[in-house]
Amino acid sequence: MHPDISAVAPFARRAAFYAIFMLMTTHITPGLAGEFHNALSLQGYTGLLNIPNAEVTAEGRFYGLFSDQKESKWRDRVWRQENYMFSVGFFSFAELGGRLTEARGVGARDLSGNVKVKMPFIPEGDYLPALALGMQDVGGGAHILQTAYAVATEKLWRVRFSIGYGRGPDRMKGVFGGAELKAFDWLYLLGEYDTTETNVGARLITPEFFGIPVNFQVTAKTSLSHKPDHFEFGFGMQFPLGLDHFNRKPLPAVPGKASAGTAEGEAAPPRGDVFATAQSPGDKSPAPGDSAGDTVKDSLLRLRERLAAKGFQNVRVGRRGMNLLVIEYENSRFNHNEMDGLGVVAGMAVIHSPTGFESLRLVLKKKDIRVVQLDAPFNDIRMFLEDAGKLEQLQKSLRVTTDIADDKEVGYVAERANPSWLRASLLVYPGLKTFIGTEVGVFDYLLSIKPDLYVNTWKGSVINARWDIPVSWSENFDDGKAFRSFRKDSQLDRLMLFQAIKAAPTIMASLGAGMLFPDTYGTLNELFWTPGSGTHRFSFKHVFADDTSRHATHEVYLGGYRYYFSPLELYLEGTGGRFWDQDNGFKLTLKRFFGDTSFLVFYKNTETVDRQHVQTGGVQVAFPLTPRKDMRPYPLQLRGSDEWSYAQEVVIATPGHRNPVGTSTGVNPTPDFNLERLFYNRDRLSVEYIKNHLLRLRDAYATYVLQR
Repeated sequence: MHPDISAVAPFARRAAFYAIFMLMTTHITPGLAGEFHNALSLQGYTGLLNIPNAEVTAEGRFYGLFSDQKESKWRDRVWRQENYMFSVGFFSFAELGGRLTEARGVGARDLSGNVKVKMPFIPEGDYLPALALGMQDVGGGAHILQTAYAVATEKLWRVRFSIGYGRGPDRMKGVFGGAELKAFDWLYLLGEYDTTETNVGARLITPEFFGIPVNFQVTAKTSLSHKPDHFEFGFGMQFPLGLDHFNRKPLPAVPGKASAGTAEGEAAPPRGDVFATAQSPGDKSPAPGDSAGDTVKDSLLRLRERLAAKGFQNVRVGRRGMNLLVIEYENSRFNHNEMDGLGVVAGMAVIHSPTGFESLRLVLKKKDIRVVQLDAPFNDIRMFLEDAGKLEQLQKSLRVTTDIADDKEVGYVAERANPSWLRASLLVYPGLKTFIGTEVGVFDYLLSIKPDLYVNTWKGSVINARWDIPVSWSENFDDGKAFRSFRKDSQLDRLMLFQAIKAAPTIMASLGAGMLFPDTYGTLNELFWTPGSGTHRFSFKHVFADDTSRHATHEVYLGGYRYYFSPLELYLEGTGGRFWDQDNGFKLTLKRFFGDTSFLVFYKNTETVDRQHVQTGGVQVAFPLTPRKDMRPYPLQLRGSDEWSYAQEVVIATPGHRNPVGTSTGVNPTPDFNLERLFYNRDRLSVEYIKNHLLRLRDAYATYVLQR
């Protein structure tokens, strides 16, 4: 039997074209054997076209991808398929991702997770391949794309080879392999066998534009085993979840002080020149050095006035002789991170305080409660601000504690400046409720605006009123549709009085009472015990509330423990007890910070009041939705949220069952006024965190003090 030459010829021509193109690019780019760019495959994990390689998403980066690729097992029965995928580099050796697939024609709608772990401790080079293990379509009951795999990857010059084995059962069952050719930094040619078909394609990666760390990706793929003239595409983008704002650049010598390079005993510049240089352009007050009769008290008064003018509240400045300078302040303006406020205050203290002080003490306050204290030698702070190479020296000498020292011997120059009493903040931010991959829709949303008003009353206390104003929603939130009950009319959805108490150096409590939710009234109380340096934290929460519209009572009793591993900025927390919907069980969370963005994965296991055992898993991302420097907090401060969050979870159903939208479980009621967020800087006031982020402090000094 003779082969059909007419059918073979098109394939031969395309194969020759790809071979010639690869040879040409190899010839004209002899020096491009550098690092490979790792990108998402059309399946949602890091890889080639449909197969994985042994690399993972870069740590701290988010990769998103849309693809119109149809799965080979049902491509002849669907007229369109949409795939929405993301991946996050949770560690340098692990990626976590999710995928929503909608295959119109076969009724395949699937929301699932991906995970891949690259074997650590395998040295680069020496012809040792990278190894990784992974799973696709994790969780859920209706598996349609599930597989588990092992893969090895080796790079030789500008070609990266991958070979592996997949277990299936839904796809990639057997041996798979492929190769990536780096033709240019921005162009990769790809070929693979995915256990059922041979695929070839190309991937374009854009460079960063204008220094913005965002890359765009376009992938084109065709199957040589199906229709070589038919292409499917993927479009994606990649960006960091957050920025550390670590500043290591050399900075000018602190005005008026001996620089890091000044010889011991060498005189500093004259005082008059010092403060004339350091004075702000718009500062109308006379500089301390302008008068020969200038006193230490006058200088400290002016420092106090400058801090208040910057927007700091409850400011007190004092001294204990000429040995210790003490500054108490409350930061309500630099709301991304308390390290920014610390950097501004420390920088202004070093610049504007009189010479002669040996040590600086900063006392950080929240709602006029003294929360944490930092002590360091003046000279170590000054040298670090000038030279980042002095970081280790400051880390060793810095003392951080929640046990605030007795200040009876401290002489404060005046009463507190810019008191926070009856000052108000109005936070305006979006509310977003979504249902993804449900029985009734691919993506449904409800978008609202939430004005959130806080009025400071007495020490540690605020009145909080929040409104919820729906502005836009998808069809399934319309009258008579599946999610109509989740859409409320514009309403006041919280009105509460909160009182925070620092019962002991390591114990904080918050008591709240009022309207927790619409038609739901009661109390919400929490207690934190954070012993030692902040590595461990124990918590307890109690809620008692009556829902007058449903004639139901909510009693919540939750205990928790959190462990902080500072080298990775990793938080492991377990919470157990009775949750909001009276279900009993536990919740485990694993959270990492990337700059000011936190990414959290969680698992919940509870039993409902009607004896149903429910397991859910999901992810949550939280970040500031407000400028790094907000407006001054008087008389009314208008700003966004310092921690806006979005979460998505999926029911881990019994195999063979669907993932329905049912009663919520594992709900831990947490108002925006809570201890972790407000008093502990989103759980970032431990000794290790502060010492590991002193370069952030330095960046705030360079940005908001030097470049004013």
